[in-house]
Amino acid sequence: MKLLRVAQIIGAQCPDGVADLEITGISTPEKAQESDITFLSDAKYSQACETCKSRVIIVKNGVSLGDKICLGVKDPYLGYAQIAQQFEDCTPAFGRGIHPTAFIDPSVTIHPDVSVGPHSVIGAGVTIGEATRIEAHCVIEKDCRIGSACRIDSGAIIRWGCILGNRVIIQSGAVIGSDGFGNAMDGSRFVRIPAFGVVVLEDDVDIGANTTVDRGNFNPTYIERGVKIDNLVHIAHNVKVGEDTAMAAQVGISGSTVIGKRVILAGQAGFVGHIEIGDGAFVGAKAGVSKSVEPGAKITGYPARDLMKMRRIEAAQASLPSLLKEIKQLKKEVEELGRVKGEG
Repeated sequence: MKLLRVAQIIGAQCPDGVADLEITGISTPEKAQESDITFLSDAKYSQACETCKSRVIIVKNGVSLGDKICLGVKDPYLGYAQIAQQFEDCTPAFGRGIHPTAFIDPSVTIHPDVSVGPHSVIGAGVTIGEATRIEAHCVIEKDCRIGSACRIDSGAIIRWGCILGNRVIIQSGAVIGSDGFGNAMDGSRFVRIPAFGVVVLEDDVDIGANTTVDRGNFNPTYIERGVKIDNLVHIAHNVKVGEDTAMAAQVGISGSTVIGKRVILAGQAGFVGHIEIGDGAFVGAKAGVSKSVEPGAKITGYPARDLMKMRRIEAAQASLPSLLKEIKQLKKEVEELGRVKGEG
């Protein structure tokens, strides 16, 4: 890739005289070769970038590094992400086309450019768009609709009737459209409640490995455009997640909860059902969220409370041993004063 094209992708100005410089990869400063590009997002790595083999560094606007060719941008880490995608190997892991061991129902509508890996199974009535990759041992049940340029990694399962937009990524072991945890009580016994809804994943949604998204009871569980979900996340029935929200590993969201747009959910945060998390909120790691959260709020802790308040509480907890010691000493002094007063 020519350096001029790299600069165009990240919105940087290409220095004079180097537009035709060939960039063959992207790497860390420690591993980068002369034709690689690397990036500087933290000033503490400036020395490593100055002495690395790479000639070209993505930097923050206004930063210079000795004799290096610097491409200045507002956010070097974003620039790194944009260029890294250009060097990603997007070829099917098991080769292009339909593997002879794959089973595809005759009623499937599949674009000629779709690849299906060994031992994958695609059920009746499924439609699959252009340039979608389905790797090995995947199961796509009946009546699913999958858009263009999706990536279904080996071992993923998409259950009946679910709908995927374009450029959706489902990583290995994920299950889309599993039954939710719905049961009624008959005396001391449980009676299972069937789920008749589906899961809808809009364009550019990423689902991490071994994540489960339960189908809705009647209406769909709905994940809006651009949502990024880490590994080992559980999203229950009828949850709605707003666009450009991100959630880290082991988040658990109970049924019918609504997560707003551009929300950040840190690892192991847990949510009760039937609450709303407002747009732009932040929920800290291991937070236990039992009530609705206002837009833009920042909360953490168990139970979840205002982020700054929880930090003060945690700071106070660290002082408890010394405070307890002082209280014991004060109690002793008060008892001594009382004794002296009584003798007087």
